[in-house]
Amino acid sequence: MLLPWLLLGIAGLANAQAQDFPSAPVRLVVPYAAGGATDVLGRLLAQQLSIVWGKPVVVDNKLGASGMIGGESVAKAPPDGHTLLLVVPGHIINPSVFAKSPYDVINDFVPVTQVATSPWLVVENAAVPATTLQELIALAKSQPGKLAFGSSEPSTRLAGELFKQMAGVDLLSIPYKGGAQVMADLLGGQIQLAFTTSLTVGPLYGSEKLRVLAVASKSRLAALRGVPTAAEAGLPGYEAGAWYGLYAPARTPKEIVAKIQHDIETLLGRQDVRERLEQIGATPVGSTPEAFSAFTRAEFDKYAKIVKDANIQPE
Repeated sequence: MLLPWLLLGIAGLANAQAQDFPSAPVRLVVPYAAGGATDVLGRLLAQQLSIVWGKPVVVDNKLGASGMIGGESVAKAPPDGHTLLLVVPGHIINPSVFAKSPYDVINDFVPVTQVATSPWLVVENAAVPATTLQELIALAKSQPGKLAFGSSEPSTRLAGELFKQMAGVDLLSIPYKGGAQVMADLLGGQIQLAFTTSLTVGPLYGSEKLRVLAVASKSRLAALRGVPTAAEAGLPGYEAGAWYGLYAPARTPKEIVAKIQHDIETLLGRQDVRERLEQIGATPVGSTPEAFSAFTRAEFDKYAKIVKDANIQPE
């Protein structure tokens, strides 16, 4: 049993560490390719946090293995808050779709905060002879297995799988290492469809080479006012999206986790930051570590069931 004075000393040391944080540059690992949705959000966070903390916050695009290479680098990093991981739902879906994982998504990380959410968009190459969502569904039904969609990690694949189930169509899933690569091949015509977010579409919206058919949310996005919801476009009930969450290595002191969460929540409450996120189609969240921990567990269980119900076999 630890003596009271020793406990007080440990608590005092932890508080001092939190007050001094960060004491060095912070590495924000984005385990997907540059230019994708998570990278866009990560760079916005890094820029703002660098100002708040007075230390450089550097985005490290450490991609590969559906995000697991970057995830492993954070799981094995010193638990001092100077290495953080920004991910999408694919992070907690990976154990359900891959037979082996280099880490435990629940026990090897500390949930810090859910940063933002963004609904999926149904996007197609403009050469596809379908100008509405209903026309796309009809085309896909007439050509089963002929239309291909790109998936940058498990959550985008499941967005496509859910669409297939609800629309009653057969689409081919093509894996990529990041959303930016998906968009490059979509623009080039190598694939016909993508289920992605407005953060990934970004400045490409309005391009003559692609067409955004629907947004998978209850209401339209302010950033894409001209795009109907899936329900408006003829597929009621298709509501799904991405969330962006920040994690630290397991055993990172609670005081440091609390400081990081507090500073991010404060940032997300600023009008200029909120407006910037809304412009790119994201909704800020800023949940507490406790709330995000419960959310992480619930999402893990939810997606495990979706994968099982879809009969997706671990690779």
